[in-house]
Parts: sequence; structure tokens; C-alpha cells
Amino acid sequence: MNLMRFVTIAVIGLAVTACATSAPREMPRASAVPETVRVAMDVNPADNGLNWSQIALIETLATEYKARGHGPLVISYPQNAGNAEAAIAAIAEARTRLYAHGLNWQQIAGGAYEAGDQIQAPVLFSFNRYQAVAPDCPESWPDLVNARPGRAWPTFGCATAANLAAMVADPRDLETPRTMDAPDTGRRQTVLDNYREGSSTASQSNGQDSGAVSEVINN
Repeated sequence: MNLMRFVTIAVIGLAVTACATSAPREMPRASAVPETVRVAMDVNPADNGLNWSQIALIETLATEYKARGHGPLVISYPQNAGNAEAAIAAIAEARTRLYAHGLNWQQIAGGAYEAGDQIQAPVLFSFNRYQAVAPDCPESWPDLVNARPGRAWPTFGCATAANLAAMVADPRDLETPRTMDAPDTGRRQTVLDNYREGSSTASQSNGQDSGAVSEVINN
């Protein structure tokens, strides 16, 4: 083997090694940061039940919590306040309305905070959610005419990540996958029983899932 051939093989070997050991390019990605939502609901000491604005507030809280809330929804009443009794009564009705909107009792927690002898102090609602954060994208692309192959560009994939941050329903999905719901054990047992009996394991059709291909021809 002559010297020139040996040097050529060595250079190729170093290039292959460098490609194999180089770290993968990190693409821009959307992320999520936790935040605490705190909402105050005023309660008048003379109130007897929730008014329409309070009911609307609770409905909005229930919708937001079901969509993006994590952990318990904590309701705190003002201790040692002039409206403490009215606040406790308001919380009892609020819990009932939250349950009617799809929250179970295990998702709702309660507590008290020191109101400092205020005449009228609010009921506080709080829960945790996540806020989507888009990557910091450059405003323009650099000149790619003489770009070196394999170079990482901060603009590549940035628009996709920014759009994902704007569209994601629950930003927590950007950080960790959701847990799976419990399987339908009743349906699974039905399928196994039909299989053992030699019957069809498919669901029965109710006639509403049939269809036909349209024969209309556009001339």
C-alpha cells in the first residue's frame, strides 16, 4: 500500500467516525411552564345563594379546569371575616354546581385563609395549569447559497413549533404524555364470550352507520 492510498483511507475513516459520533441537531420545540390560576369571588354578607354573575364565574372555572387544570381545584373561604357564614354557604352551592359540570368530589379541595377581620372578603378558587411557550424564532433566514451541509439552522422547524404552541389544547401535553383511561372491561368480556362461543365479535349494526356512494356525475 503506497503512502497516498494510506492517507486517503485514513482521511475517509476519520470522516466516517466524525459523522457517527456527532451529536444530533436539536430542533426548536415548544415547551410549557406551570402556573397557578387564582380567581376571587366576592360574597356579600347578606347574600342568600349565588347570583347570576357568580354562577357564570363558576361555569367558566369548571370549563377551564376540565380543559387544562391539573391537581385539585382548591376553594378557600375567609376565616374570621364578617361574611364567613355567607362565604361557606356560597362554597357549598359552588361545589354542587362544579359537580354538575363534570367535576367529581375528589377533584375539589377546600381550605381557609386568614381574612384579618375584614367585613367582606372574597372566596378564592385556585388550581394549576400549564402555559405554552413558543421558541424564540429569528425574524429572517440567513443566506443559504453557500451553506455547509449538515449545519443546524435556528430557523428550521421554528414555525412548526410556534404553531404547535398556539394550537395545543392542553400545554402540559408538550412536556409529558397523558395517562390512558381504564379499559372497558365489560366490552372486553363480551368479545371473549362471543369468541369462545363461536359467535361474531363485531358490534351489532343499528342501521344508522350504513352508507352509499353517490352516483352523481359532474359533466
